[in-house]
Amino acid sequence: MFTLWFMGRPASGKSTLASAVEDRLRERGLPMENLDGDDLRKNLHPDLGFSREDRRLNNKRTAYICKLLNRSGIPVIVGMITPFRESQQQAREIIEPEGDFVLVHTKCSLEECERRDPKNLYQRARKGKIEKFTGVNHPFQEPHDPDIVVNTEDRSLTECVEHVLSRLDELAVVDEQLSDQYNFHISKSEEKTIKDKLSKKGFLDT
Repeated sequence: MFTLWFMGRPASGKSTLASAVEDRLRERGLPMENLDGDDLRKNLHPDLGFSREDRRLNNKRTAYICKLLNRSGIPVIVGMITPFRESQQQAREIIEPEGDFVLVHTKCSLEECERRDPKNLYQRARKGKIEKFTGVNHPFQEPHDPDIVVNTEDRSLTECVEHVLSRLDELAVVDEQLSDQYNFHISKSEEKTIKDKLSKKGFLDT
């Protein structure tokens, strides 16, 4: 089981890329759960602001949700800014006991993010209308050692998706689903485990 944690500056393409990757993984038979950072804040964490401590707590709560979903056999995709390295590491430490944690950095320059900005948030922050806005009046720390780096500034969405999927295959994170061969969800590794146990008990010819 695994969690793909897409992080990066506002307007770097996290949510768009996460949704596109989700679609491709669903085509492989994976029952994905996509946790959007804005939706989580609105519906689960409305009590939190944007101070460093509140951001840390927001990331921690989200990581715990991912852990529970992974424990239940559900792979997860997350799209959150996650601006502080301590929170990036904390999410890994919370999730990894139950599944693989893959930190995906959607790398995009501040200038390009500001140029794209569909909600004019950067402009409002520069005018002093938004406090503690990441990249303008609040820090953003690029991860030291992300599992996947995607340059969303110079690559098309299709190229970014293919890069992420290729790296996931290299990391052997995504287990092949065999649902088309059975009437229930089962992965290739799970099938192998079951066959090995049956073989040791003498129920299968080796």
